[in-house]
Formats: sequence, C-alpha cells, structure tokens
Amino acid sequence: MIVTLDEYPATTPLQATVCIVGAGAAGIALACELDGSAHSVLLVEAGGLRLDEAASNELYRGTALAPHPNPSEYRRVVFGGTTAIWGGRCVPFDPIDFERRDYVADSGWPISYADVAPYYPRAMSYCDAGDFDFSVGGSLPDAIPTIPGLAEQRVILADRIERYSLPTDFGQKFRAQLARSRNVTVLLHARCTRLHRGAGTDRIASIDLVGPAGRTHSVQAQVFALALGGIETPRLMLNSDPDGAGLGNQSDRVGRYYACHFENFLGRMVAERGQVAFDFEKTRDGIYCRRKLQFSAEAQREHRLLNTALRLHFPAYSDASHRSPVLSAIFLAKSALIKEYQAILQHGGEPAVRSPAWAHLRNVALGLPELGSFAYQWIFLRNLARRKLPYTLVRNHDGSYPIEFNSEQTPLASSRLTLTPDVDRDGLRRVHVDWRLCSEDVAAAQRAFGLLQQVMNGHSSCRLEFDAEHLAQSIGRSIPLGGHHIGTTRMAASARDGVVDRDCAAFELPNLYIASASVFATSGHANPTLTIVALTLRLADHLKKRLGAGVPAAVAPAARP
Repeated sequence: MIVTLDEYPATTPLQATVCIVGAGAAGIALACELDGSAHSVLLVEAGGLRLDEAASNELYRGTALAPHPNPSEYRRVVFGGTTAIWGGRCVPFDPIDFERRDYVADSGWPISYADVAPYYPRAMSYCDAGDFDFSVGGSLPDAIPTIPGLAEQRVILADRIERYSLPTDFGQKFRAQLARSRNVTVLLHARCTRLHRGAGTDRIASIDLVGPAGRTHSVQAQVFALALGGIETPRLMLNSDPDGAGLGNQSDRVGRYYACHFENFLGRMVAERGQVAFDFEKTRDGIYCRRKLQFSAEAQREHRLLNTALRLHFPAYSDASHRSPVLSAIFLAKSALIKEYQAILQHGGEPAVRSPAWAHLRNVALGLPELGSFAYQWIFLRNLARRKLPYTLVRNHDGSYPIEFNSEQTPLASSRLTLTPDVDRDGLRRVHVDWRLCSEDVAAAQRAFGLLQQVMNGHSSCRLEFDAEHLAQSIGRSIPLGGHHIGTTRMAASARDGVVDRDCAAFELPNLYIASASVFATSGHANPTLTIVALTLRLADHLKKRLGAGVPAAVAPAARP
C-alpha cells in the first residue's frame, strides 16, 4: 500500500522487518524483490508521487568546487527518484572493472564480475533494456561495421553497443505493484533525518522521519537499507553522529573516493571511405542502441589505461559553422531545456565557440526541410513514443565526428564529500563536493588517445586528428558527469579500506545495508544505473537468506492508519 507520513498519528509506532530509505531505482527494486515475502517492508521516501522542484532544491542544495555542478542538480525528491529524468543508458561493468590493477591505486572489489553477472539479465528487465547482449553481432545481425575497414586487432573493441531504457521511471512502472502489495508499505513525504545506534550495540535501532509540516516519527526495524544515492547516503551517515565523525566511519572512509566519470569531446574522426555507424539503431528485440569503442582488457593492462568508452559525436551546438538547422534550433531554444540538459550545450570542458544568433537563425532558415524531418522525430519518436529516441544525432556536414570519451577515475581518498555549517529546513547540514581529477587520469587519457590514433590511422579507413601539443591541457579541463555519484561508501575486504562488505552491509553496523553506486569500489566506464539495480537484486537475495522464512515476533508490520 502507499500512504503518507502525515496519515499516521505521531503516537503510532512504525515498525517493520526491513526499512528501506529512498525510493529511487535501488529502493524500489529492493522493495519489489521483497514484495510477496513473509517479511514486513517499509519503503520511506522524502517526496511524493509528483515532483516538487522547490523541495528538491531546498533539501539537496549544497556547494561544490567547479567544474562539479551543485549537488541539487541531477537529483529529484520524488517517488522514483532520479529515474524521473534519467537518459536511460544501460551498460554493464566489465570483468576488469572488479580486478585489482597494479597501475590503478586502490582498485579492486571484494567481489568479482562473476558475482554480479547472474543479476544483470533481471536488472535489464527492471530497466526495460531488453536482452543482456551488448555485442553488435548478437544484437544487430547483418549490420555494417562500426568503423569501415578496421582490421582485426586486439586493441580496439569495435563490436560493442550500449542499450537504452524507455527511459523507465521506476516510480511510474512499479507504483501499482507496490500499491497492492500486502507486505510492503510505501511511506511518502517521509524524510529520514537521523540514524540511531542502539545503546551499547553495533546495530541501528531506529531512524527519525520528518514530514513537510515538521511532524516527526520514529521507525524500528530489524534491517535498514539506505538507497539514497552516492551523495545523500554519506550525508545522512555523517549527520547521524552527534560527535561529528559519522556513523560507520571509524576508518574515515565515509564520503571519500567520490568519482563521477570524466568526460570531454576532443579531436575528430574522419572516414576516408565507407560509412561509419553513427545513428541510433534498434536491436533485434526492439531496443534503441548506439555503437561505442572500447579498449580491450589486454590493451588496458599493457598500456596502463583506465576503462574508457569512446563514441562518435556531433559538432558543438553553439558553433553555427556546423550548418545544421537542427543543432542551431536546439541552441536557440536552450532555455526550454531543464538545467541538467542545458549542460550538453557546453560540449565538454573545452571553451565553446559561440556564434551570434543571426548565424544560427540563418541555419534554421536555410534548412527548413531538414528541420521538419527533425520535428517529426522529436514529436513522434522522442515525446509521444513509449520507447523514446534517446537524443538527437546530427552528422557534421564535412563528414567528421568529434570523439566523446567517458572515462573511469582513479579512486582518490582526497576526492570527497564533507558537511558544511549551513543546514536545510530539517536541520541537516548541507554537503560540499570536492571532486578531483588526478594527473594519473590525465596521463591515462593521453595514452588512450595516442593508442586510438595509432590503431585508427594504421588499421582502418578512418583517421583520428587531435592537437597533441595541447592534449593534456584539454583533458585536464574535462568535466564530471554530474549525475554519476560513485564511491562514497565503498565496498572493501576490510573496514580499514571501505565502508561496506561484499554483501553491502556496513562493517561497523551489520544490520545497515547500502544499495547505491556509493558502494562501487571503482567506477568503470559504464553509467551506474544498471549495475546499481544488479547489485540491489543481489542484496535482495542476501536479505532473503539472512531473514529466513518468517517475521521475527518482536517486530510487527506498521498498521494502516
């Protein structure tokens, strides 16, 4: 059932076997996995069924060192969380991402790819992303090669795709299931403001909830699971300790190792002959996908590379020399985009060429037929279709393609989230983000571009061009992917090195679990949502085994008011 916190009298005790805090992709997936079990489950969410922009800004606003965006961006206080605005890109981690690599400091997970892989197919179903097949041959039979003339070699993988969700709003998709559940109660407008450790124990005994009007309640449970994302999870843990060190933080790891992926658009790929695979395609199971390039695991080890995705991109919106009426129209209408989507107009971290408005208007006037075709795509394929075209792709008139790269980051203890003296309306101290890009990241990206150029120019009918003299400087201006909040309660083999164990339980508080990208020990190159869901499904199996078949007599489900 779905109720609001204010429907309960302040004197009504709230109890459950499992209390899940946060109803985004992870929290909703965990609740759905426990739906139908013998255990009472309480899923608490600070927002309601509809987005409240003002509440999101008030509760999530903080500070950040440039170029990281304000912590309020890319997050939403609503049932469904940030899946209400995500782009839907679904990509799994690779086996190498879980390995200890001697050239990547603090790399290595206490679990392997084999521990997570069995959960990916079901995670794909949750995300509406189709089959767990990310190969060109398996998903796009009879397709043209990604790069024309690319000879067989062991460095560049050109047979990889990324799949796209609807994009699926978890709040909309799973609302009906949870509303009719007999053992799961969804509690809306219920913000968790504090975790309480039991006196003289190593367990969380209760949590505090507050509603929009300021009324407070307490929840007792046998197990608590934080599904608040990579920023709000450490924020709550740090705010919950009256001494200031933070709960579960004896090793001073909560909030550290913050990573986002770093992104830029550098150089350009030119096809001498043949056609590159640039546009969105549909897989045999009807899913939108795009091609990408990656370095093989062997090449990553040999050349000491970070895991990186490389895509052919379109020219910068702001530079009218692209002569595209579509890109110019989007640039002129940029104020209609939500703030997070306006960031794509920046085209990475490079200084943008901004043509005058008249130049963009000329492109629009001269390209009305092309603009009409785009309008059809935008209205019928992007807005009205259930499975939406992910975004606009426009080829450059000169046949060149900027290279978009998204790279993992070296885990850095100095890249971190801390609390500020400023507090929000509920008295929680706000977050300050100190995101860092280290010299090893820049050097690895330099090697990657050099290796890509060597392979493309020597083994394909394409050539890669870039300014080698200023490459390191350009890479250093890369921006963080602001919606990927990774690593702040990292998984490790011991409490000395992380916050949670291989089962996502806090070392110091074994009845406190975390379902979030904050547990990622490394970031890989992949967007985090699919792996968040896969790890959550794995956590659900662990909880089912731990809790057994029955409900502990000491903990009764919350009664409907």
